[in-house]
Amino acid sequence: MELRGAEVICQMLKDEGVKYVFGVPGNTEIPLLDALAQTPEITYFSAIHESVSMAMADGYARASGRVGVVLVHTTPGTSYIIGNLYNAYNAGTPIVVLAGQQDSRLQWSDPFLDSDLLPMVSQFTKDRWWVGHGQDIAKALGRAFKEATTPPTGPVFVAIPRDLQAQTVVADAPPAQGRQVPMAIRADRESLARAAQLLAAAEQPAILAGHQVPDADAIAELAELAETLGAPVYTTAQVPKLIFPTNHPLYYSRVPPIGFSLPGLDGPADVLLAVGSRLFKQLFSIEGPLIPPTTKLIQIDLDPRGLARDCPVEVALVASPKTALAELTSEVGRLMSPGQREASRRRFEKLKSARAQARAAREADFERDWDAVPLRPSQAIKEIARALPPGSVVVDEAVMLTTYIEYIMEFSEPGSYFSSNACLGWGLPASLGVALATSRRPIVALVGDGSALFGLQA
Repeated sequence: MELRGAEVICQMLKDEGVKYVFGVPGNTEIPLLDALAQTPEITYFSAIHESVSMAMADGYARASGRVGVVLVHTTPGTSYIIGNLYNAYNAGTPIVVLAGQQDSRLQWSDPFLDSDLLPMVSQFTKDRWWVGHGQDIAKALGRAFKEATTPPTGPVFVAIPRDLQAQTVVADAPPAQGRQVPMAIRADRESLARAAQLLAAAEQPAILAGHQVPDADAIAELAELAETLGAPVYTTAQVPKLIFPTNHPLYYSRVPPIGFSLPGLDGPADVLLAVGSRLFKQLFSIEGPLIPPTTKLIQIDLDPRGLARDCPVEVALVASPKTALAELTSEVGRLMSPGQREASRRRFEKLKSARAQARAAREADFERDWDAVPLRPSQAIKEIARALPPGSVVVDEAVMLTTYIEYIMEFSEPGSYFSSNACLGWGLPASLGVALATSRRPIVALVGDGSALFGLQA
């Protein structure tokens, strides 16, 4: 079947289940905009700044679990998305960015608004392409969706010249299911057994979790392992979505991006399990090792590039967090002696009690000087928490108040909390994308003044 390049794109978007495209229209995308207008299954949302459309797609993709699609206008549009493209890359959000590029017949003439777009986005995309022939549009878009959705997920970028969008080509796009790559990868058996031995024998284990845990739908498996070990759970400093229920008795805090600190432990952990997370993103330079030399590190990551990257490891497991955590729980349970089970139970109760005492102390501090002027941050967040309707979803870019949000508002369900804490201007537009993905739930964006100013166009 012969179709225009733009029609091929729309057919493939429909095949991938895409409902929304976010962008700011420009003349290099006119053929594709015309084709979208003739595709009732897809709604095009026009923003007034590309940064907004990028964050809307990011919020939508994080909340829905589907691919976000952004359409930008050559050099200006691409340059304007960079900040929120960085946020999406940090969060591992599956996004396909389509850039309308100037007519390919003008590439040797330095046409208006033209530049080499690929180096501009190279640091913040999993992969990127410039389509040179109309017949390659289906191939490029198919690869883009495959790369964006294959764990570890992330944004990809495809530049398509305007003349190729209008060119008639033979449509040969393979079906979407042919681009899906299952990633329920099991860990190496010997390495898994070694990790289970270390965890079963640990006297003060701890767990650090990152966004690959919710991405793999592995929150329940993480909770079961933590309860089996009697181990506190910490999350990375940047939390793109809820990684672990904040009301769980073994949840302690985020790890601050300033050195190595695990609150609630009596001294350093003897075994630290890091699952689906980068160790440890630092805000300032620190002296000495990131992890105490007495701490044995076990890492689980789907991407081998993340293993042993920042610290030497005792055991490295290339595996799906969901699969590896379930198998570790089973093996640890099998290996534990009665004495180790009792020690785990005592750790659980001690951590639960210490967490409750710390929470009570914070509550007392929050209630202190309740009528103070100016308003204390804790009071502001408590009043907002009281006013939130049941089932609310919080989009957090309050930055300096994020700690209060985490301590005061309890988030127990996946999809109830999203955050950026990277490049400002994400919160307001991201909340619009989250709202599209979670209809009938109240969406509350909590943003600081800087975030609001950078995201004002939303």
